[in-house]
Amino acid sequence: MKVVTTARELAAEWEAGRRAGAVIGYVPTMGALHEGHLSLVDLARAECDLVICSIFVNPLQFGPDEDFESYPRPVERDLELLAARDTDVAFLPGWTEIFPGGERVLDDFGTHVSVPRLSHQLCGRSRAGHFDGMVTESLLFLNLVRPDRTYWGEKDFQQLRIIETLVADLRLPVTVVRGATRREPDGLAMSSRNKNLDPAARAISPALRKGLEEMRAQVLAGGPLPAVLAAGRERLGSLGFEVEYLVACEEEALTEVTAADGPVPVRLFAAARLGGVRLLDNIPLSGAHHG
Repeated sequence: MKVVTTARELAAEWEAGRRAGAVIGYVPTMGALHEGHLSLVDLARAECDLVICSIFVNPLQFGPDEDFESYPRPVERDLELLAARDTDVAFLPGWTEIFPGGERVLDDFGTHVSVPRLSHQLCGRSRAGHFDGMVTESLLFLNLVRPDRTYWGEKDFQQLRIIETLVADLRLPVTVVRGATRREPDGLAMSSRNKNLDPAARAISPALRKGLEEMRAQVLAGGPLPAVLAAGRERLGSLGFEVEYLVACEEEALTEVTAADGPVPVRLFAAARLGGVRLLDNIPLSGAHHG
């Protein structure tokens, strides 16, 4: 595996791959890698000739009270994991390589990219500007890496749909490939932030996924969706979760629905804090059979 830190070095790897006729796959990450990330690397390895993975903690997508400074950065471990999965190129640019002006927040950066139709609901309600910062940096990296295929996980489903929409609307020459949510043996969705759960919170955390599955079963058995969600919020609250949202939305438009018997696929989406750690999860409610 070759480690590169500059756009020029990355371009040289791209050009060598293109000369060889390689299909180029790209997995963007913020590091602190786990099997969720690595499953995307495996997908890319199975489908592509040249696999590039980036590690960059993007300051533009962190709010002023969020954990940018404390976000885990175990770089050596991450590189060992990527090498073990046959990654060809690890792109680890420094901050000023990506933001030469030293920009720390989106308002400092000259260009803003936004997908407003999908950015203001769900996580966008409590994280103002988060998705604009994410999609601006993501487009920047897609322009640097120039892949044929890029791999994104369903755990962050809103983020995935925003990237899919960006690519479709701007006719970007790249295919977005979805990777299924990877889970711990007890059902907790894998996340770099899970390591911040204390033992008591970690023991409770699988109840989020279990609650979503129970709600899905109740709805599919004929239970009214609004009542099922209300009871689900109360149940999670009684277990110690601070529920930010628990809703059902259309998969494509991410608009909230009050029934799941329509013609379009619907998912259950949840965000909740447990022991100060923000957990996300989602599962298909109708029109799909995985998650």
